[in-house]
Amino acid sequence: MSAVSRLDPGRPVRTGANLTPMIDMTFLLVVFFVLVSRITAVEQVPMELPAPTDPASNSPDEAPRIVVNLPGGELGESRIATLDQTAYQLDSQGLRDLESELRRRLGSSPELQVNLRADRRLQYATVAPVIDTIARSGNGTGRPDGVRVNLVVMNEQENGATP
Repeated sequence: MSAVSRLDPGRPVRTGANLTPMIDMTFLLVVFFVLVSRITAVEQVPMELPAPTDPASNSPDEAPRIVVNLPGGELGESRIATLDQTAYQLDSQGLRDLESELRRRLGSSPELQVNLRADRRLQYATVAPVIDTIARSGNGTGRPDGVRVNLVVMNEQENGATP
């Protein structure tokens, strides 16, 4: 006999499930997937990545990273670099702003790496100032080896070739 029926024998016993914990877990999962999809969307700016013929590359390790994107326009030009959905113009002021933001992040996390995704249609003259900016951003952050920059390319599986 349950404790409720012992207290009031004439009252029917009501049973039910408490759905509050299940609703809380559902909302936590929704928030998790929204955040994860936002993080991957930041790294996946649509562009054509270079596909080297004989790459000496390997898959990136699981070190913490930030991603700088250089999307190409219709004619193979780029006017912006993006970092976490923030656009930086490729003029002197925009590159200084990008450098200071990178320096701030690199100073707070010593193992942080920088992935550079550049559209394959871009001229090297467009990509070189961004590489220089990333290299300069390591100055004053206490990194003896400088900044680790990974150039992101399309691997054979993404290119449609069989391994």
